[in-house]
Amino acid sequence: MAKRVFVLLIGDTDGKAVDLYQHLQEKDALAEGRAAGYEVDVVWATSFDQYGAVRKRLAASPVDAVVAEPASIATAGLILKDLQGRTGIVLLNAWDPSFEPFLASWGDGLPAGTISQPQGQIGQIQGRQLCAVVPQGADILVVTGPSRSSAARERLEGLRSTIRPDVTLHTTEAGQWSETDGILAFNSWYGVFKSRREEIHAIAGQSDDLAVGAGKGGAAVASSEHARMFGQARLFGVGACPGYGREMVDAGKLTASVTVRPNAGMAVARLKRFWNDGKPLPAQASSEAFPYPAGSVGGAG
Repeated sequence: MAKRVFVLLIGDTDGKAVDLYQHLQEKDALAEGRAAGYEVDVVWATSFDQYGAVRKRLAASPVDAVVAEPASIATAGLILKDLQGRTGIVLLNAWDPSFEPFLASWGDGLPAGTISQPQGQIGQIQGRQLCAVVPQGADILVVTGPSRSSAARERLEGLRSTIRPDVTLHTTEAGQWSETDGILAFNSWYGVFKSRREEIHAIAGQSDDLAVGAGKGGAAVASSEHARMFGQARLFGVGACPGYGREMVDAGKLTASVTVRPNAGMAVARLKRFWNDGKPLPAQASSEAFPYPAGSVGGAG
């Protein structure tokens, strides 16, 4: 009987993918599943619905493993507690030390591990991209993902570790990762900023969508002086997905981005290796990230 894998990814309130990266995740998982001869079912759910989506799926019929991209550490913890000893698990793009005891004692014959994007490295790459173009003493607006996401925190830490000491960072938090969230996060920050005099030289979004959304927010401000300033600010993102971010960079609408490889298929491949060869899943594994375009880090890698 074919192995059955349930893949849960971050979605919106309509049960759809929040961005093109999630579609790449789906495509990646389905391709690996077809190659392995597995039944792979992909569902998107919001942070508030993810735990319920897992329980609903397992109540309908058993699966051999769950591949989940939790929207928060709290959601990840709920999923781990509920599934321990019942089915295999691979968590995507979420890590916390509290996961270790669960993974170490998951259950005999059951695969358990995590695969994350190299979040700190992503932030470091973006920091080098910014430093390659912004002037001495620059001010940069950073639009982060939600603070409940470990990815948002780690990307910001990575960026701060590589940004020049003469550069000032201003941060604003988005509720999710979409263009609309980027606009809302910009507007929230601008409500305070509009009475100040700093010149913003660049806007760095932790996703391409957030960067584009913040750019749209800047273009729509009432002050013609500020609208001109934001229109001249360089935009930097993360994702570089074909069909969106990559084309934005190629067209000059984004100065640079960071290519983030999907890892849902990598999770299915690791499960296959476990079931075929008994090779344990690593507690912490990582996918890859690269600057886009390659020369955007100013020769710093």
